[in-house]
Amino acid sequence: MPMWSTPSTPAAERIRAAHLELVGTEPAHIASAPATWSLIGEHIDHFGGVTVMGVADLNAAAAVSPRDDGTIAVHIVPAHGETIHDSISFSELTKRAAEQLPSIDSEGQPVIPPAPVGGIAARWGGIAHTMINRQLLSRETAGVDITVVNDIPFESGLGALAAGDVAVALALLGDAEDLHDAPLRARIADVCSQSVGTFAEYPALRARHTAALRGVGETVTIVDYADGSVTQAPHPVTREIAAFAVTVPGDFDATPGVAAIRQRERFIDDACHAFGAESLRLLPDASQRVLDWLKAVHKVHGSQNQPSLAEAAEWLTFYTEENERAQELARALRSRRGADLFPLLNQSQTALATVYGLHTAEKIAELVNVRGARSARSAHAGTSQAVIAFVPATKAENFAADLAEDGLLVVPLHGGEPATTH
Repeated sequence: MPMWSTPSTPAAERIRAAHLELVGTEPAHIASAPATWSLIGEHIDHFGGVTVMGVADLNAAAAVSPRDDGTIAVHIVPAHGETIHDSISFSELTKRAAEQLPSIDSEGQPVIPPAPVGGIAARWGGIAHTMINRQLLSRETAGVDITVVNDIPFESGLGALAAGDVAVALALLGDAEDLHDAPLRARIADVCSQSVGTFAEYPALRARHTAALRGVGETVTIVDYADGSVTQAPHPVTREIAAFAVTVPGDFDATPGVAAIRQRERFIDDACHAFGAESLRLLPDASQRVLDWLKAVHKVHGSQNQPSLAEAAEWLTFYTEENERAQELARALRSRRGADLFPLLNQSQTALATVYGLHTAEKIAELVNVRGARSARSAHAGTSQAVIAFVPATKAENFAADLAEDGLLVVPLHGGEPATTH
């Protein structure tokens, strides 16, 4: 497969014609959002940890226009393949949202809601539904036609769906006056993540939404979920270092990985609820106290729907150590100690597979390292086979060409721009 390249005409320039062709009307509003890629920390946001995220120069563009029949109709023109069509009603979205509400059983134990049904219309229609309930959209909204032109390969680990989330949200808010203000952008990111958590097949990677809305191409975005702060740090890609997303092209069954991630997030949620803590990171002596609590849960209620003590201990170890790695990596970026990044990223990749139990990118990471990468780390272990690879700039061209010749999808990572309306 040849190396992926950015289309000569931006998605934002092609979306108007696509919407007119697919829907039959001019769009009311248009917006675009960038690809995002994880440097480290994407599995510890739930824990209250630090996540470091970059934006790339591939984009998704969304166009919206009103309907009056209570339906959200979605059309996607993907980076490759056939146009996808899907639709859902507001009443169905309301029903699905109710199914995800927390409840408890007769013994006071949380009842695990079913995993969201998913579907692209539910994902992006859910954003409209959530925005209405969060008073960002009028309750008079009676339906929406949504078209998305997406230049981000879905299998690349670069947040193709998350970019669509943000582009759709901004397009729905197209005539708002303060769309560039940080408080509103923080609220939009929260709406996107909440909606994805309620309606989408894949768990939300919250930092993608934040980076797409508040990131800058020449820096990376650091989100500290202990206090919600969003800051920027110098970019790891320099004249000496190039970066690529590398994966096996084609479909990938993420079902086991998605279930594993949801199980881990549910464990954190239950522990936070038990201790009345905003996050486990802010809970003193969290690891020992949580294990003592879990032991008591096993004794009183049994171990059904709960991890074993050994599993929980490994997860808690990973959260603590990954957060330390993320903080150290952020410090290395800020002090421009580029050589210190790669051991931390390789340690993180090893821990993802051996401690946290998510192996989806392990083989590709090994291959990429053999081919000369300074580091290769999963783009989002569990939901993707892709890795983010850092390579000496002098070897980057041959590195990418060799992997592409082997049939892998190779996407160069160049700085992008934050989401915007058009």
